[in-house]
Amino acid sequence: MKLLKWFSFRGKGDKSIARKQQFIAQKISRRYCFSAVSFFALQSVVALLGSLDLVIPDLPSPIPFEFGRAIHLGLADLWPLIGTMGMVFFFTTAELNREIYSPRLARWQYWIVMLFSVSIFGTLALRIGNGREFLEGMPIFYVGICLALALASYNLIRTLLTDKRNITPASATMTVGIIFLFLLLLPNTITYRNPITDEVTKFWVVHLWEEMAFELTSAGFIATFYVVSGLAPRAQVEKWLYLEASMAVVGGFYGTGHHYYWIGFPAVWLAVGSLVSVVEVIPVGMLAIMTYKGLKSVKVRSNREKLTLWLLLSSVFYHLTGASLLGLFITIPWVNLYMHGTYVTSGHAHLALFGSLGFVVLAGCYYILSRGSEPTLKGYKRGVLAVCLLNGGLITMASALLVAGFMETYFWRILGMDFMEVRLLINPYLIMRVLGGAMFTLGNLLLSWRIFKAWQTTKYKK
Repeated sequence: MKLLKWFSFRGKGDKSIARKQQFIAQKISRRYCFSAVSFFALQSVVALLGSLDLVIPDLPSPIPFEFGRAIHLGLADLWPLIGTMGMVFFFTTAELNREIYSPRLARWQYWIVMLFSVSIFGTLALRIGNGREFLEGMPIFYVGICLALALASYNLIRTLLTDKRNITPASATMTVGIIFLFLLLLPNTITYRNPITDEVTKFWVVHLWEEMAFELTSAGFIATFYVVSGLAPRAQVEKWLYLEASMAVVGGFYGTGHHYYWIGFPAVWLAVGSLVSVVEVIPVGMLAIMTYKGLKSVKVRSNREKLTLWLLLSSVFYHLTGASLLGLFITIPWVNLYMHGTYVTSGHAHLALFGSLGFVVLAGCYYILSRGSEPTLKGYKRGVLAVCLLNGGLITMASALLVAGFMETYFWRILGMDFMEVRLLINPYLIMRVLGGAMFTLGNLLLSWRIFKAWQTTKYKK
């Protein structure tokens, strides 16, 4: 086996034990991470072209806007999923300091998820889809994604059961997150005639994947990284992890209720969803405090860990502001009544996706693919520049969408102006969104290139 340095933390304290073994699963995880970063780069380009098409409707394009948007939303779901699979395999073996149950299953799982993901994007590009938002691909392809998640769940459960006494909270949390990804997607492989049933199951992916399942896998990675980098002692991190896991499950399940009222459920769900959404803010706030204290007491010296931390800090910021606080504001019933389905929702979605998920997956993928190398000062500065461009582009896009959404709400929903008149009024902000998207895409391509260079540097290292 290749010998590369890795730190595993087995005990309940904060002392580290250096290990010099790279497991097969950790090498396989690089495939997942590289594919995820590649799809992420593709997503930004597709999204930029789509936002441009929105303000220039006659823009020549081989793919109609509605199918381009479907590809964008499909990528938004699947690139974090693929990256998360790789991160969970990598950090589970690191936490447990042993190989996963079956590396062969992990390899098969990779090819299965890639085959069906590419099939979804390819058929949508050929204008073949079902018109179901966020899940526009043919149902049979989501059966394939479910198969990959089922294999991952089985593999991880068997890995944990091999040595029950040494299961760590982080490894268990990540495993539960993968299981939930499988269980929540499975009902969406069926076509429902009842529109309410169809919408309910859709929100198990649109909301619960991000607010619960991905929250668990991301929390496991963050906990491991904070201990590795010395930002917080294991005991403190594990206390936060227990709270985050319980709040994610409770808040995720019941917080989805603020969607249910609008699709035919009793009014009580709107109140329950709004109240329980408050719960989801608590662990994010605690993570921000823990991060602040860690940065005050510990100086991170490795450029590789610093760049990973820049991505994680971006995640914490948007998770707290865009996902939690803005999300809480727009779930207030009297606010939701007017803003539901406007560009405010789109602005929140962009911030929430990258706050609770996107930047975390990028951080994990970079950390894994750069393992065994240390970026030069020049490379590190270019990486930081890429992160700054991503943040600048995201803030510009989200701000433009939020302003457009507030104008939409006031002029259209409250004053009752004609929809097309309102559309002309908000057009300048949609152009601003395109400019933000261009900045974001530039940062995306620059970061993807830095990650590719790191992957290339470490690909053949012994």
